Amino acid sequence: MMDGKTLPFKLERGRRGCLAEQIAALLREAIVTGYYKPGDVLPPIRELAHMLDVGRVNVERAIAKLTDEGLINPRPKIGSVVCGTDTPLWKGQVLIVVPPGSANHYINVIGAALRDALAEAGYLFLMASVPRKTDGSFDFSFLQTMLRQCVDLVVQLHDKDEISLWLSNHSVPFVRITMGNGCDIENCVGTIFNRSSDAFSAFAEHCCRSEVKDVLQVFVWETMSAVPALRLRGVSVKEWLLDFQESRPVDGLTVAQKAADEFWSLLKRKGRDWLPDVLYLGDDYLAAGAVTALLTAGVRIPEDVRVVTWANKGSGCGPVFVKPFTRIEVDTAAHGRKVAECVLSYLRTGEFPDGSVIAPQYVLGETF
Repeated sequence: MMDGKTLPFKLERGRRGCLAEQIAALLREAIVTGYYKPGDVLPPIRELAHMLDVGRVNVERAIAKLTDEGLINPRPKIGSVVCGTDTPLWKGQVLIVVPPGSANHYINVIGAALRDALAEAGYLFLMASVPRKTDGSFDFSFLQTMLRQCVDLVVQLHDKDEISLWLSNHSVPFVRITMGNGCDIENCVGTIFNRSSDAFSAFAEHCCRSEVKDVLQVFVWETMSAVPALRLRGVSVKEWLLDFQESRPVDGLTVAQKAADEFWSLLKRKGRDWLPDVLYLGDDYLAAGAVTALLTAGVRIPEDVRVVTWANKGSGCGPVFVKPFTRIEVDTAAHGRKVAECVLSYLRTGEFPDGSVIAPQYVLGETF
């Protein structure tokens, strides 16, 4: 029994996120680290709520979560008994760093695949985001709080060098996914390269074979760009950024509506004279809005303008058209499995697979 034993933690009221999740994480750490041993009984829910100065419902949800995980066994008239086992209940704990918000379908799929694989293999996982402050710099306060817990590895899904360097300076072993060339960073134990060069090279070669004179690339945020590959082969290319002027992430429907409005406005003001030989739409939702505006204005695809889109395979968020689009296609589910395999390989062996690459493919359709 745990009579008279104080809690080994305190809640951080300024921390973002659900109180119940925070309580569950802190109790879980106390059990995994041995503060509460097999056979110990946690304080009653009413007492825990009083000690933490929270409502009972938050404690009840935390206890329910730990029960589902098999860490505790609530028993009538006794209380929540810490489960005993001959082997550790969990092999370790991984912190997954993601962009703020939930609008990025690709990152959501990668993160879900990684979480499922970690749980199945017996690892706990935590999630953290690194938002930007009003001045544009990153706010690391929440990440700093999460790292106070016992973390075996950080997986950085948010491809920002500033975050990598911050983790390195804090002596945290981490894995990063990067769209860049990568560089040697202290404490980075593995890199997965998100390479688009082959797909964009195939796109540029297709433009050359088809004697394309000009391409317009439209995008909504920092993304992998076709511009270098096109210019390398002498294709004239312009860029159009749909700027939302917001620091917070925007959802897909907002992107689609913005694209529809911008394209429709431009078509009304300039007609079709501004249309290039090829229009490359660098986002699924952007493509949905742009294609809607084009079709509404009577623009024929590919007769009046050839269209290439970015497409997350199987996402269901891309444009609907009577012809299959020519596209830069990402198999998000396959990429998620690859990331999970690499991370688990490191956790099991201490060695990260060399030359780990995930990449989109250039797929020919009927719009170019």
